[in-house]
Amino acid sequence: MTLPALLQPYDLHGLAFGFHKLGEPMTLADFRQVFRGTLMGNCGYTFETATQAVAEGAADLIAFGRSVITNPDLVERFANDWPLAGPSDMSTWYSPAGAEGHTDFPPYRPAA
Repeated sequence: MTLPALLQPYDLHGLAFGFHKLGEPMTLADFRQVFRGTLMGNCGYTFETATQAVAEGAADLIAFGRSVITNPDLVERFANDWPLAGPSDMSTWYSPAGAEGHTDFPPYRPAA
């Protein structure tokens, strides 16, 4: 029996959280079958895939974690169709050794 099938009789409402790598993965569609509250997706979304997921009703909103860290101006980049910065060294994101990583990612500078 799948997890969605097990949870169906409980008609989940309120807050739910999906943990990665602790069992068979559930998709947003799986959660939508058993969860009636606001559903937020995350992990690996682009602007286009996030927009599609919300438009199709798979999620009510999408969270951007890593993209926000490496693109402090993420909203402006999305709004202006500017490119996103590439992946960065995650070991520097919260370094106690200074401003390397999390605090020093530059905003996008359009070519003049």
